[in-house]
Amino acid sequence: MNGLQPRDQSDEQQGSADMDCVCVQDEYEAIDAVYMEEKKQLNELEDRFHVLEAEYNRIMDERRRAREVRETAERHLQTMIRASLTIQAFWRSFKVRKAIKAKKRRGAVQKKGKKY
Repeated sequence: MNGLQPRDQSDEQQGSADMDCVCVQDEYEAIDAVYMEEKKQLNELEDRFHVLEAEYNRIMDERRRAREVRETAERHLQTMIRASLTIQAFWRSFKVRKAIKAKKRRGAVQKKGKKY
């Protein structure tokens, strides 16, 4: 009888180990199912992200180009303003010099004409 008892215990241990393997396998399959679902969701989100990222990059390029055009126009406007101020300053100084010369001539003619 002693020889049968260890065999019965090993059968029990084998059955217990089989149950443990089945439980672990079921747990693995459940975790794998959740993983596959999350991976599917991740792929869908990545696809949507790539579409949105492309649109975002397009919009940012448009804004960058518009900003560059605005900055170029602003620099051109500043150059034109500086040029107009220079022209106006030269014109005013020309007019002042012309007026001073005319005044000197008139003063010289008036001095010659008056004899007191």
